[in-house]
Amino acid sequence: MTRRLRRLAVGVLLLFALAACSSGDPSAPQGATLRVGIIVTGSQEGYGIDSWAYDQGILQRHLRDAGITAVEFSSFPNGPNLNQALKGGALDLGVLGDTPAVSGRAANLPTQLSGVSVRGQDAWLIGGPGVTSLEALRGKTVATQQGSYMHRYLVGLLNESGLASSVKITFLLTNAAQQALDKGDIAAYAAPVPTAPLLASRGYAVLDRAASHPGLPGNSYVTVATDAATRYPQLAQAWNAGIAEAAAGVSRDPSAYHAFAARVSGLPLPVIQQAYPASVFGNPAVTGADVDTARATLDFLVAQQLAAAPFDVGSWVAPGGRA
Repeated sequence: MTRRLRRLAVGVLLLFALAACSSGDPSAPQGATLRVGIIVTGSQEGYGIDSWAYDQGILQRHLRDAGITAVEFSSFPNGPNLNQALKGGALDLGVLGDTPAVSGRAANLPTQLSGVSVRGQDAWLIGGPGVTSLEALRGKTVATQQGSYMHRYLVGLLNESGLASSVKITFLLTNAAQQALDKGDIAAYAAPVPTAPLLASRGYAVLDRAASHPGLPGNSYVTVATDAATRYPQLAQAWNAGIAEAAAGVSRDPSAYHAFAARVSGLPLPVIQQAYPASVFGNPAVTGADVDTARATLDFLVAQQLAAAPFDVGSWVAPGGRA
């Protein structure tokens, strides 16, 4: 073999070697960044179990199995805004309340349900000055965020209490709730955690809690844009594995997570501890019970005319997201 041919052969071998090193899973782009939307209350940064898993490096380690090497978080004040970002193609994955996640899919938002990162998230009905009981709400106006899990809780509570026909519901973002209560514009507000225990710590009366009513607490869903699910076939499994590992650590010792969430949010540690007990975290893989809960949420939305039409919840679950 001549020197020129030997050089050509070496060059070809090097090209094959470089291709082998860079190929990995041919179904997923290499060096990809996953764009994740999260709901944040009272902070500019996320402090949920997903943010904790990222802070500890757990999430990144598992996402590498899906061909993802970086995560970019964007925060939103509520689920409908996050859904709009998913619809516009600005996000690959969203972590949001069950009610807006289901309403988004009912509006033909192309998503898959890949996990349930929080189960049994509480909501509290907070009374304004001088309002100390549910009965005091007769003839009054109460507020919450439209299309949220707190909205579902509030409607369910008023129906159970026989107050549905005598209480007016209006809609207000959480960050405006305290001012509206103080001004007397509303008699009560159905607030999410951690806003609810924060208001309670400031002396506002707690009229009721979703945790006292089976079926009324909320859940946090992980939804993946359909095109992202196609690009990253292992995304649902990888994400769920990372969150499950982080949740297991919180279950063993919640103090580190609570300290992290208090530091990032700037909220008092007792408020964080009340808002996020270790029991709400677990394996996010979607179970049969989770599918039943999603169907019940869809039924509520259709009944309230917040969803145009029902859909097949079972087929909404991502193939890799099932338990």
